[in-house]
Amino acid sequence: MSSETPSQFNPLSLAWLVFVLFVLVSCNPPVVPQHQNQTALVKPPLLGSETGGDLSSKCFDCHQYRDNHHPVDIAPSNPENYPFPLYDGKIKCLTCHHEDHAGGSANLLRGGPYADMREICFHCHSEDKYADIDPHIMLDETGMVLEIDGQPICLLCHAVKPNPAKDRTGDVRFRADIAFLCWRCHAPMTNSQFFADHFLKKPPIPMIKFIEKKEKELKVTIPLVPRERITCSTCHNPHQKGVILYGPSAKGADEHQRLRVPSPKICVVCHDL
Repeated sequence: MSSETPSQFNPLSLAWLVFVLFVLVSCNPPVVPQHQNQTALVKPPLLGSETGGDLSSKCFDCHQYRDNHHPVDIAPSNPENYPFPLYDGKIKCLTCHHEDHAGGSANLLRGGPYADMREICFHCHSEDKYADIDPHIMLDETGMVLEIDGQPICLLCHAVKPNPAKDRTGDVRFRADIAFLCWRCHAPMTNSQFFADHFLKKPPIPMIKFIEKKEKELKVTIPLVPRERITCSTCHNPHQKGVILYGPSAKGADEHQRLRVPSPKICVVCHDL
C-alpha cells in the first residue's frame, strides 16, 4: 500500500502536467508528407499494370486540387503507341507525372524539364491539329456554333455543352480546371507577381461581399471558380461575342485582352481603392 496521503497529493501539479502534455501535442501535429515524400507513397510499375489500389486516389491524399489536371481514367484509342505508361490501360496521374524528384522537371512532368510546359502535350496530341483551332472563335458566319470532328467547339473546354439561355457560372461543367484549359495555348504567367498574388487565392468574405456589390453596380459577372477562388476567367471572358446571352456574363467578350472590365478599372471590382 502506498504511504502517500491525501495531503501529499498536489492537484496543481497534475494540472500543470496535463497542460504541458496538451502544449506538446498541439505544437507538434502529425506531419503531412511534403513534396519530397508525397510521391514516394506510390511506386508505379514499369509495365502498365496497376497494383495496390487506385494510383490517382493516392495522389489526391496529398494533392488537393482534384480538377487541376489532365482528365484521368481515360483509355487511349492507340495504347500500343502511347509514349507514357498506362495503368490498367488507362491514363492516371502517374502517366504524365513521375515520382523522381532528382530529374529537376517542373511539376514532375515525364520527359522534362521543358522550356514550355505545353511541350509535353504534343507527345500525345497533334500540335498541327491544335494550331488550326481557335477556341475563342465559336460561331460561324450564320451565328451557329462551330463543330470540330462533329462535336460543338464548346466541348474543347466544357464537359457538357452549356445552355446559353439559362446556364450561369454554377451550372457549367469543365473538362478540367479552367487554368489548365487556358494553359493548353497560353503560357502561364508564373513569373508575374500579379499572378503569384492572385492565382487560386480565395478572397476573404469582406472582399467577396464587395465583389458582389460591384457586380451589381457595373452589371458584370466576376466568376470565382473553382471552389470560390480566383482563376483566369475571373478577369477574362474567353467567349466570342454573341455566345453568352446573359448580359453581365457576356461582358468582355472580344474586348481588349478579353477583360470583363477594362483595365485598370478591373482592379476596383475586388479592391476598394
